[in-house]
Amino acid sequence: MSGAPEIAFWPQPRVSLNGVTISKPSADGPKVLGRIERLSAAFGLYSAMRGRPEFDEFHLLRPQFRVDRDRNGRLDWANEGLLSAAVRQVQARDGGQTLAPELDADVGAITIEDGTLELIDEVSGRVISARGIAADIAWPKLSGALQAKARIDLGGLPVRLNFSSRQPLLLFGGKDATISAALDATAFGARFNGIANLAESPLRTGTLTLSAKDVTAFRDWSGIQLAGLDSLKQAQLSADLTLVGEELRLEGLEFDVNDTHGTGILSLSRPPGGKPRVSGTLAFDRLNITRLLSAFSLDLPSTDDASDQMERPPRLLQWLDFDLTLSADRADLPPFELGDVAASILATGKTAQFNIADAAFEGGDLTASFIGTGSGFSRGGDLTLAIRDADFAAVADHLAIAGPVPRGKASVDLALKTREPVWATGLADMSGTFAFTSQGGTLSGVNVAAIRDLARTRAYFQLSAGGQGSMPYDRLDYRARFANGTAEVLEARLAGRDETLTVSGVVPYADNALALSAELSASDRARDEDLPPLRFFIGGAWPDPVLSPISLPPANHLE
Repeated sequence: MSGAPEIAFWPQPRVSLNGVTISKPSADGPKVLGRIERLSAAFGLYSAMRGRPEFDEFHLLRPQFRVDRDRNGRLDWANEGLLSAAVRQVQARDGGQTLAPELDADVGAITIEDGTLELIDEVSGRVISARGIAADIAWPKLSGALQAKARIDLGGLPVRLNFSSRQPLLLFGGKDATISAALDATAFGARFNGIANLAESPLRTGTLTLSAKDVTAFRDWSGIQLAGLDSLKQAQLSADLTLVGEELRLEGLEFDVNDTHGTGILSLSRPPGGKPRVSGTLAFDRLNITRLLSAFSLDLPSTDDASDQMERPPRLLQWLDFDLTLSADRADLPPFELGDVAASILATGKTAQFNIADAAFEGGDLTASFIGTGSGFSRGGDLTLAIRDADFAAVADHLAIAGPVPRGKASVDLALKTREPVWATGLADMSGTFAFTSQGGTLSGVNVAAIRDLARTRAYFQLSAGGQGSMPYDRLDYRARFANGTAEVLEARLAGRDETLTVSGVVPYADNALALSAELSASDRARDEDLPPLRFFIGGAWPDPVLSPISLPPANHLE
């Protein structure tokens, strides 16, 4: 302490100390735990006259406190004085705490003005600083409950704190204690009611609510640059939290992320020698699959490529592993909508997998699996997709496909490899196989009668020259393999009641080009005289290719 104590009697008796230093002995000499520019307190005249002054209404001006957290999670308080003795000897009782009468001193009201608190964690090496602390604390007796309201500056972000505990001494001593705490700032909010422990895991069991009210402000304040964070506008989460051993469980979970609402159960655990793992089950009312994958940032950067690390922001999966089961009443996979979706995400170490086990798709069913290669999906992966009995007239309408399109119930099997994330790559960067089967429908944009008429008089003509029309079929089979922007047609056969169309060749789809040969013939060979076989080349560009009959008419009939 610097200077002599100051005593004033108006408007109430009060004593003030200037330049107060709080320290404790250590092997290296006195260790400073705090400094207070000015400490004052009110006292009663009667108690002072009796030689036992009772102090109240403490006021701390610009106090600076330092608290060390050692490798065992213990907080380094002073080991001398009444408060230290009370912390050591306090006992839990009936949801509160109890002290021996000789330790149960009166405290009263405490006001902190422009305070600073530093928490130094020996294990992580982190220093957590809170500045500009303005607080009002009500603590009638050491054995009683503590209530506090504070305004704190956390790295330039003003934060309001409301805190209360019926067991403050247990909390200070690194034991389980009931607390109620709420943080509120422009960027985020948090609330917890339950049991906490400052020496071990801070939150042990209770009700937790978190909200990101302004993600942009939170990102700017925290400095976190995380892939997919830009798409997040607001988020809110509430759950019943329980710590069981080393596993943190969130039960009764409800969350809202942007316009997505969901419920479920999550657990956070850390296997020996591994990253923390998030596992559980989540159910969504409506889910956007592309945004989901972006939020989980499944396109991981390579951990072996330093230049790649510098170019890309870090991904969530560099910090956490995931094993999640997902369900959704509706799911958007633009431009499509899926129903009754059952899916999963598994991402551990350098592997990642996203599965759709079942989903309703345009009147049929869809399953899919995307397995990443290398360090997740940044180097692409293998996609398998199966669609059964879907309405491909609706699919064509959603995709706004121009040119001939099969319209009817159909099934698709797709297997492909890509060097980039599927949602961020083009067809030219994919390779694989494609199979399409339909049991009945029509091929729009193909007027068979007009094509036969034009083939008798012209050496070549565009498909659109035949005008409007469609070709009904009883079965359509199409198989192709594709790579480097070109598809090789392995089978293409459309069988109708009257006529059958077969096609073979290649489709350089990267250039919208065609290089095909086709044959139109009678489905019943007994009708060859009425519907003679017609062979022709298909070239030009999609969606209005050029047809060139192979058997040309006489020269004087050419136009």
